[in-house]
Amino acid sequence: MADSIKVRVMRKLEEVLATVPGLGSVSRWHGKPIDLDRVKLPALFLFEEEESRDKRNRLAVGVVRLHLMVFIPLTPAGQVSFNDVADNLQGEIHNALINTLELKGLVENIVEGTFRKEFPNDLYGVLYQSFDITYFHVWGNAFSVAY
Repeated sequence: MADSIKVRVMRKLEEVLATVPGLGSVSRWHGKPIDLDRVKLPALFLFEEEESRDKRNRLAVGVVRLHLMVFIPLTPAGQVSFNDVADNLQGEIHNALINTLELKGLVENIVEGTFRKEFPNDLYGVLYQSFDITYFHVWGNAFSVAY
């Protein structure tokens, strides 16, 4: 059996983000601890939460909150270089998700939410971004977009 629309959306989002030139690696986070020594940096981890579903006639309208965490090494110039790298990556991620044609037919709308930067330690800075992703499928058939 084919994958549900939500699974296809999440996989396609991961594929699209993997094309961002400034990223070293992209992974969908599944609740396991993150070992930054085993991934290419800057490393983006994406996960979803707060999915809602609404019925509009024959359509199921799904909205899922997508969270992105990008771990960026604080080298060579420490926090100063992090800010520039994080700002550029934020723009590249925004462009990849908002402007790509690869999501057409699966994703109805993408709304950028909050973003922030943090320094959890003296080795890495983290860029956080969130997006609300809206997708449709036939009510009663989570595998079909033939509406």
